[in-house]
Amino acid sequence: MSQISVPESIEDKHLLDFFSGWQWRTDSLSPVQLNFNACSFVAPYAVTLFAAFSLWLKNVKHCDLSVAVSADTVVGNYLVQSGFLELLGEEALPTSIDRSDRTVKLTRIDKSSQIPGFANSVMDILQIDDEELAGAVKYSLIELLRNVVQHSASNEGGIAMAQYYPRTGLVEVCVADMGLGIKSTINEAYPEIDTHLKAIKLVTLPHVSRTFKPGGYTSMSDNAGLGLFFIRQIASLSGGSFFLGSKNALVDIWGDREGQQRKLYRLARAGGWPGTFAYLQLRKDTIAEFGGLLTVCRRLAAEAQKYPAELALDFIEGIPELGDLDELVIVSVRDFEEDVERAAKIRDDELLPSMKAGTMVVLDFEGVKFATQSFVHALMYKVIRDGQNIGSTLSIANCSRATREAVIAVAAYAKVGERETKPNR
Repeated sequence: MSQISVPESIEDKHLLDFFSGWQWRTDSLSPVQLNFNACSFVAPYAVTLFAAFSLWLKNVKHCDLSVAVSADTVVGNYLVQSGFLELLGEEALPTSIDRSDRTVKLTRIDKSSQIPGFANSVMDILQIDDEELAGAVKYSLIELLRNVVQHSASNEGGIAMAQYYPRTGLVEVCVADMGLGIKSTINEAYPEIDTHLKAIKLVTLPHVSRTFKPGGYTSMSDNAGLGLFFIRQIASLSGGSFFLGSKNALVDIWGDREGQQRKLYRLARAGGWPGTFAYLQLRKDTIAEFGGLLTVCRRLAAEAQKYPAELALDFIEGIPELGDLDELVIVSVRDFEEDVERAAKIRDDELLPSMKAGTMVVLDFEGVKFATQSFVHALMYKVIRDGQNIGSTLSIANCSRATREAVIAVAAYAKVGERETKPNR
């Protein structure tokens, strides 16, 4: 028997490490036992991932699957409450704990008509009196489910669940599938996207969408490419977080105490996720006015629509650890801080050629407390004005607030200058 032993603890804080290191054994031979006996805690995202993986083993790989878990453990009770055993057709365990008012059980979603029902179930357990707050949560839920399953191209569908923690006001929603992954499903519209990291960078930009073909989730109507962009904005503006993973690439987007969006990429050296998953965390007490949030999101989207999506600036925290899996050009700005001549040379000799070739470039501002606008102009003006595929190839890491503002100012100037130099038609 092939045995899969679940780690001892998989908490929210373990998500990045779990994604990077855990290997989903897609070559498992029947019969397979999924063993939770050594596990003391499992977060909702992990339950969802194991559920999607287990259903895939049963329905696609046709494995004889069994689950080993003790009824008198925290994990055993949670697997019952989440509907994990029920979903897999396993014998239910006795439990004295009822959390039906906090948990929306694991639900298989294989057509668009099932999405509103799942979202309504989440709203039922939340019982949010404030209309604006309820709108924010439901909007995010529907967009999350729709966009992830649109990108999955999986006939098996996706698995979704939600958890509410009344004491902290935290709402967690996860949806996962074992489909083709984001890169494969957007390559028809964006053939230049050749890595999974570039794919998740691109799909969270505004106005990035795809053309559907028969099969999979084709009953869903396409949108204007704003769904995942709106979700990331809502999560960060309200102090929540949003994770999107596909194959070996993951993006973690969150908002700090000042409402500033933060972003981190992670590339799995050995692990990853075979399909696509998204994990949304919202805090009820930090979403002040949904109407205001939507106004901000729509304004940002409208501004982005004036320019190609490829020109969107991608500010990140830290350098992606790519290892030998992908090419990556890292430029340490501190090495030539305020040297405008050298900045211009690096721009022409390294940045533009690398990006034209489709190689990912990271401008690392670590250790630069403040970059003048003149220096940033020398380094980035031509990159933003003339660079190709900026949305998928360029990231700007470790910026101070002052440097970030200088970069944004130069980008705006480059875009305005480009628009003004174009001939009237």
